[in-house]
Amino acid sequence: MNGAALLIRLQAIGIISEATLTYSFQSIARYWRTTEPEELEVAEERGKKEQACRFERLCYRALAEGLISLSKAAELLRKPIHQVEAGLEGPSCVYSDYC
Repeated sequence: MNGAALLIRLQAIGIISEATLTYSFQSIARYWRTTEPEELEVAEERGKKEQACRFERLCYRALAEGLISLSKAAELLRKPIHQVEAGLEGPSCVYSDYC
């Protein structure tokens, strides 16, 4: 999404006022018409820095609370059963000083 579209969307949902939008286009955003702001990440690396883990956490929680079976958790997580069992025990102690 480009900067101009973001500003217009912010104004449309009421986060910024019409005056702020006008000021932004008259001052900061006027240079965007010639050059867009630099991208935060290279397109090939987008989304690789952080891995979503909510689904995995929810699966382990459901397993710990007895809502699903071990085999169902392994199926949902697409992992072998022995890895899911190890995950229930928590992370391995890589740093023995902290465990």
